[in-house]
Amino acid sequence: MLKKCILNVGILAIGLMFAVSGGTPAQAKPKVTETIKTYAVSATSLQGLIQEMDQKGPKTYWAFTEWYVRWTGDCKLSVTVDITLPKHKNPEKMPADLRQKFDTMLAALTAHERQHGRHGIEAAQEIERAACVGGDAILKKYNAIDVTFDKKTDHGRKQGVALN
Repeated sequence: MLKKCILNVGILAIGLMFAVSGGTPAQAKPKVTETIKTYAVSATSLQGLIQEMDQKGPKTYWAFTEWYVRWTGDCKLSVTVDITLPKHKNPEKMPADLRQKFDTMLAALTAHERQHGRHGIEAAQEIERAACVGGDAILKKYNAIDVTFDKKTDHGRKQGVALN
């Protein structure tokens, strides 16, 4: 049986703000660092894959994205996006139809998680445009956007994140 909620519940965003000086935004774009981590799955049946991803996935989800926005007193911004996804150890051992389903699901899952990451980048860009004033409120806004995105897409299911 599938869990009710099998994917990314939300995003954790942390803004570190030091005393803001001056009043002009930095000219450079926020520095963005994206990391994709994987966890191994090896099941060769549909139910086995679902069970393994439910058990091994980050925070009990199949995938998860965390983004962090940081800025300095002179309004230099950086964004770190950490995405965790499943990776099959031996995809050639899966039956062809299951491998196709898994590959299709993984592509949709990756796209879904990357959209969460883009929300973090957009938050940083907005903070930069605001000259780092009101950054915490902007982070809350983009956290809410992530929650709404997951509700709208049913945590990616409406975008093809499913094994069936």
